[in-house]
Amino acid sequence: MALLIISTIALTGALLSWCLSTWLRPMAAVGLALFAAALISPIYTARPHIFTLPIIVIWTAMLFRAARNEQEPPLWLLALLVLWANLHATFTLGFVIAAFAGLDLLVRTRLSNPVLLGKWVAFGLLCPVVSLINPYGIKAILATFTVAYGNEAVPLIIEWKPFDASDQPFQEVGILLFFFALLVSRLRVGWAKALFIVFAWHIYLTHLRFMYLFFLLVPIVLAAEIAEQYPALSLGKWVSDRRDGLERFFAERFYRICGVAGVLLVGATAMLASAYQVEPSQKTSAKDALAFVENNHLSGNVLNSYNFGGSLIFHGIKTFIDGRTDQLFLNGFMKTDAETGRSGGKPVLEAQLKKHAIDWALLTPDDSRIPFFDDLGWKRAYADDYAVIYTRDR
Repeated sequence: MALLIISTIALTGALLSWCLSTWLRPMAAVGLALFAAALISPIYTARPHIFTLPIIVIWTAMLFRAARNEQEPPLWLLALLVLWANLHATFTLGFVIAAFAGLDLLVRTRLSNPVLLGKWVAFGLLCPVVSLINPYGIKAILATFTVAYGNEAVPLIIEWKPFDASDQPFQEVGILLFFFALLVSRLRVGWAKALFIVFAWHIYLTHLRFMYLFFLLVPIVLAAEIAEQYPALSLGKWVSDRRDGLERFFAERFYRICGVAGVLLVGATAMLASAYQVEPSQKTSAKDALAFVENNHLSGNVLNSYNFGGSLIFHGIKTFIDGRTDQLFLNGFMKTDAETGRSGGKPVLEAQLKKHAIDWALLTPDDSRIPFFDDLGWKRAYADDYAVIYTRDR
């Protein structure tokens, strides 16, 4: 799983480098891609949204390139959208990106090519239609509005919170460097692309999880203008320059060097995988605590801390709460659950334990409800540095 996620992240960086190198000299393209990949590192988790990062890079690059070249959008992108819709709910962002690319085309052609504009409109209409090819149909699209306009769960989830510079200093530096460069360079872009930058920035400031929209996609959208207005950074200038000895050496042996590097990488990965055991952190897996549960045959309904939800699902234990909060745990559930951990929340917790017939609890050591369990007379059956288990004292 770790190798799969790392490979997907590496693929995203490679695709971003490739898209930027269409316009920018290789060192600038690779350097910018690596910097962007580092800036979005907080979202690197083993979850399905990681698999959409290569898709959104290709989607954005191809659509804005087609708009710039005054061509119709590639229809094969619709197949990519179907894949996206079956991976993660962010596929609706593809509609928005397509709309901004269409606006960029409109800025360039105005109304001089109605046939081309008609093809772009048809492509835009096909996007939501083909995205219905998923197990949930129209509900997958409606889920976007459920979250976008907020529900009781969204304010309680860290990744849905707004940008906080004190918590993300590295990302703040990235934003400040971007706007400093924009002001100093006096880069000129069309109003459609300017709107896209404002949109990407707004959605990042509103929700932390969308930082990749700003750091990954804005460089793609601006690469052509940077190359045009600053030829020293362009691919054309680099191609026309004389190659030095080091560049000629690598160019003449490019495929052999890549092959050797690939073999060494696979070999090093195999050695590391055999030498070091890779397993989830006990902060989320509660491995030893769940071994205690199995050995002591604990059963019945469980009340668990939020971070243990995934591990409980993995072990076939029905959760009290888990990471599907923004879609499933609604209708007052999240508000009540939050109240159980606040000062004076003991009566609320006691009512929840009775309502849901809770037989045991799996909590993190810092869970604010632990004193309430002690006061209510529950038995502390197990405790380590990562988890605490309470059972009902019968």
